[in-house]
Amino acid sequence: MSLLARIPRRARVLLGLAGALVLLVVLVAPVALRGGAEDGSCARALRYAGRSYTARPLGGVGVVQSIAIGTGVVSGCGEAPANVDVRAVAGIRPAFAVALPTETETLYVARGRCPHREGAALVRCLRGRA
Repeated sequence: MSLLARIPRRARVLLGLAGALVLLVVLVAPVALRGGAEDGSCARALRYAGRSYTARPLGGVGVVQSIAIGTGVVSGCGEAPANVDVRAVAGIRPAFAVALPTETETLYVARGRCPHREGAALVRCLRGRA
């Protein structure tokens, strides 16, 4: 008779559940330790031309990035500050929002502009049509 056969069925089920819980913790810990970026609790920040911008999701709304306008410093979400190329967005003043060529689903919006808006409502607000 094997060792597992001697352990009652209920105890084996509990051991299996405990093992699954440990596995879940091991898989989720890297996301939680990274600062929670996956759940939206962390927002990257950009400093450009003396202004502070916060990353905001576009939610699938397309915007056209236009010319490169300079270099900024992006930071946050547990990452070290880094220099990045900053681009203007067609139809939006750079004082209101800018974009990074590496982040097509995000706009960096000047602090205080169009609060609590995302996606199409955010773009309309930034263009002055909200």
